[in-house]
Amino acid sequence: MKIKVLLVMPEKEVQIVKIPASIKYIKAFIGENLFRIKLNENTVLIANKDATHQEFNRFLGGNIILGTFFVVSIKNKRRISMKKKDIRKYTNMFKLRKHQKKIETYKEEYLEEYYSNQRKMKQKNAKRNKKEIFKVAA
Repeated sequence: MKIKVLLVMPEKEVQIVKIPASIKYIKAFIGENLFRIKLNENTVLIANKDATHQEFNRFLGGNIILGTFFVVSIKNKRRISMKKKDIRKYTNMFKLRKHQKKIETYKEEYLEEYYSNQRKMKQKNAKRNKKEIFKVAA
């Protein structure tokens, strides 16, 4: 059975897609290590825990979601097609233009900090290696 869900990919607009309701398909599409965020009583966001830090996607409650994710309706612990009003609500919530500016700012800050830490580690390792070489030579 196919269900109607929202597919949200980094740097792309929200898409309405029909997918098989099986968790195997979702794992094959997103990744094996999934996590769920409950958006309301009958709607969950399913994303990959192992998404890379280069795949900044959307903000949700002050946290950034990495990688591709699905928004799916749930009823009696089963995945079902989303209702039109939920599709409208979450399509509007995850519109790219609402998140793009924040994500770009966050990405710049994150990458700046990341590369700064990489440089510091390189310098620290170079000093340690220099000391080790002098110990061995002495």
